[in-house]
Amino acid sequence: MKEPEEAPDGLRASTLRIGDEELVVLSYPVELPDLRSDTPLSDAEAEVAGLAIRGRSNREIAEIRGTSVRTVANQMASVLRKLEVSSRRELAARYVRGELGEDG
Repeated sequence: MKEPEEAPDGLRASTLRIGDEELVVLSYPVELPDLRSDTPLSDAEAEVAGLAIRGRSNREIAEIRGTSVRTVANQMASVLRKLEVSSRRELAARYVRGELGEDG
């Protein structure tokens, strides 16, 4: 894959060659949700929660953070318990609605 090129509006384009075909992948940068200041989460739990909200699996989160999948699973369980949500889906929905944090 070629190095991404920065477009003026933040749109990133990368090219990927597969055999004789060349594909263009377009993406926008997405900020990781910062849950540290507005929730009772530790820094590690806030990072795990933010990655989960973005749709990352425990395995992907473990690879990103350089930890084990079991550690991520334990941190995710702690996040759900502390924020009183029953699933990643509910976590993401409450984040999108702005219901997480001291006022939510």
